[in-house]
Amino acid sequence: MELLDYLKRDEILFLCHHNADPDAIGSCIALKYLASQLNPKGKFRISADSVSKVSRNILNEIGEKVDVEVYPKLPETVFIVDTASINQLKVNFDELKEKEVILIDHHKKTDLADICKYYIIKEDYPSTSEIIAEIFKELNIFPPKNIRIALLCGIVYDTKHLKLAKPKTFELISYLIKDISFQKILYLLSQESDASKRTAHLKACSRMEIREFDKLRIALSHVSSHEASCAKTIVSIGADIAFVVAVRKKEGEIRVSARCRKHVSKYVHLGNLMEKIGKELGGSGGGHGEAGGLNVPYDKSKSKEKVIKEVLNLCYKRFVEEYKKAKQN
Repeated sequence: MELLDYLKRDEILFLCHHNADPDAIGSCIALKYLASQLNPKGKFRISADSVSKVSRNILNEIGEKVDVEVYPKLPETVFIVDTASINQLKVNFDELKEKEVILIDHHKKTDLADICKYYIIKEDYPSTSEIIAEIFKELNIFPPKNIRIALLCGIVYDTKHLKLAKPKTFELISYLIKDISFQKILYLLSQESDASKRTAHLKACSRMEIREFDKLRIALSHVSSHEASCAKTIVSIGADIAFVVAVRKKEGEIRVSARCRKHVSKYVHLGNLMEKIGKELGGSGGGHGEAGGLNVPYDKSKSKEKVIKEVLNLCYKRFVEEYKKAKQN
């Protein structure tokens, strides 16, 4: 009931993380629809500083729109959706703290929750879209087809095409999929990656350094963009864990994406690791057991090459420390 009270506000901004993926987009679209049902005269919009290509395909398919903007104007009520840390948003943080902030997420709880008036964080859910779908189900509000397509895309995307799905996931898919072809969902999510992403993958692999520790193959690399996709690719071709750095000089930030295999996450939770490293570097981080990331400020007094080396060495060092500690226990 408290969530519904916030959704009835006259003006709401739904915020997605940078390079908003289908889970973030699907969740925001569904929440925006729910708000419009609760308050038909309200003013609601979705914003992100960037949107992924696959998310743009989904938006075009269902006729929805996301405002791509940096430092958007903040109304009194702001919903932050599917976002692990404040550094994943391009907003005025001091201004945000003065607003009525609501967070709905499935990542590990971080300091972001401290500024919220209300939050729903369910780390055991494979996707935020599942949390939103469950809210619809509990309210006995069956969403229209375009909203259900958005939620299904979010669920299938964040469960890695159902590889991470839980029994509850299939229950919610069954609830949402009436009159929708599952092949259509797969098609919307399987558009061929653009040339820049494929080039980034090749560069990440060509620049990769492999270190071995306790029979683990730890890959370290760097690119200019698509660091998350690159880390995922490196693990898929044989690494046990990958750290990929992207230094964005223009934006004055460093991003690191980390991915690992399940047997590694039994010892080191990547979300926890990236949160610790992010704080150590003066920024923030978070994520899941097998996927994490951080955003930290870029010290322009240092060369790009030096920063990349220092950050990758730190990631390796902190991972080894956490892994050793976990194995000893």
